[in-house]
Amino acid sequence: MEKLKVACRYHTVGDPGRPPLLFLHGFMGDGRVWLPTMNQLQDVVYSVALDLPGHGNTEADLAHLDFGNLAETVAAFVYDHFDRPAVLVGYSLGGRVALHAALSHPDRFRGLVLESASAGIEDKDERLQRLEQDEATAAKLCATDMRSFLTEWYQQPLFSSLRPETVAGIIDRKAHNDPLRLAEVVVKLSPGRQSSLWDRVSAWNKPALIVAGELDEKYRAQATRLAGQMKRSSLQIVPGAGHIVHLENNAGFVEALKSFLDAYIL
Repeated sequence: MEKLKVACRYHTVGDPGRPPLLFLHGFMGDGRVWLPTMNQLQDVVYSVALDLPGHGNTEADLAHLDFGNLAETVAAFVYDHFDRPAVLVGYSLGGRVALHAALSHPDRFRGLVLESASAGIEDKDERLQRLEQDEATAAKLCATDMRSFLTEWYQQPLFSSLRPETVAGIIDRKAHNDPLRLAEVVVKLSPGRQSSLWDRVSAWNKPALIVAGELDEKYRAQATRLAGQMKRSSLQIVPGAGHIVHLENNAGFVEALKSFLDAYIL
């Protein structure tokens, strides 16, 4: 397997001497989306948020981007930048990456937080269908400008709980993205290319917090299933939030995260 050539850029908040948390963002985001959460944790932990390959200011050769390589990159970052295992926090795409990394390198992590995440698609035909959908998304990215793409993207039912002003703010923040890089990412990190991890999640025997929004029916069901298969997990359904829990109800998300840290990490 060819290694992913990547120089990860990252954002930090807090004292490096405190327990480390590593945050992974979702598709089209970057590490800055976590800053409101990180700022509220600075008195108790050291927070670091990566810009994943194809996003933000991280430089990467996307030719070898896949979940195996990305899990290796995350685990290597923990080894190189922290003096102890970290708590890994991932949202959506970042949650899928986090789960893959944690199961592949459990020695590098002491806790796992998954927000609006899944362990993958089990059915082979469904995976193929999803890959075809993501290839169509990539074609749109290559054929239009980012603002037009984002406007259409946030009309999906998955984001129906977002207020219009929230969507406008998200579009402003994400309009700088390179659509050609994202077109590669959406295909290479498609759930259609990711092996299902459902038969492995029970192997995770360290603390886990599984978070979903009350208004996100699909991922609420995914979260409930994940929590039911992890031995030391707790499930938190955050009220008044949809898919982007840490944005739609940041206070509720931070409260859940602090309770988890107090119980298992600090």
